[in-house]
Amino acid sequence: MNKPKKIAILGVGLMGASLSLGLKRRGYEGQILAYARREQTRIQALESGVADEVFSDPAEAVRDADLVVICVPIWTIAKLAEQIVPALKSGAVVTDVGSTKSELLKKMDVLFSSSEAYFVGSHPIAGSEKTGIEAGYPDLYEGRLTVVCSTEDTPEKAKLAVINLWKKAGSEVVEMSPEQHDSMLASTSHLPHMVAAALARSVAGGDPSRRASFCGTGFKDTTRVASGSADMWVDIIDTNRAALEVELDRFREELQGLTEILRGGNGDDIRNWLETAATDRNQILKLNPFFKR
Repeated sequence: MNKPKKIAILGVGLMGASLSLGLKRRGYEGQILAYARREQTRIQALESGVADEVFSDPAEAVRDADLVVICVPIWTIAKLAEQIVPALKSGAVVTDVGSTKSELLKKMDVLFSSSEAYFVGSHPIAGSEKTGIEAGYPDLYEGRLTVVCSTEDTPEKAKLAVINLWKKAGSEVVEMSPEQHDSMLASTSHLPHMVAAALARSVAGGDPSRRASFCGTGFKDTTRVASGSADMWVDIIDTNRAALEVELDRFREELQGLTEILRGGNGDDIRNWLETAATDRNQILKLNPFFKR
């Protein structure tokens, strides 16, 4: 595919709005078409420059698009795909921003099986606990990693169109199978979110007012992602249950080991546990090139 003249973005919350703004800042000269369910969001998309044209019907938004990016929760991605597939022009490429891939790609394989358009899954590892079009900013994907998940049947041109899209938005791109992606992200993204949510629930103890004044920056920092969109995260958990269960079992073993150390009353063991944790964290931060940007 040549440079897409028209890109349709379905859903202009944080991810969709940031993609449009990022492409425009980095010199994309084509037209951005957008779909938004709420009228107020459609008005904001035009007024803020997020979209050049905006539609209330997703099928109308994609009709002339060369490239379509679906930026909504995972199961809503599948529902929108059902609506747009009949309207896609021949050769159009569709991708997404969903945080899990295996279950979604199974549905997409069926939906696109008789279409002359193509679906290529992608997941930019970027985001925020903030939501909505107001949260969009052009550097969300700058210096971040995006995973592209194609299949053996994916045409090279379609895959390259998606890879080039994310590079144009500022990302570095790596290719993985859907299964590899879901297993990796269960450990590095989904588990931390679940732990942060569990910690917030545990500290609140059903009555946030009782302990709120005693919570310092440690609580604030370690639970930040727990404020994320429940609509988005329920789909992530629902579509990656098996891999997340493995990671939760591993985390439970870590907590059990800590409990045993506490019961033993050995200060050296506690110190070693804490020092190992600090070393591991520091190594992860040092080895991850995307934290340095």
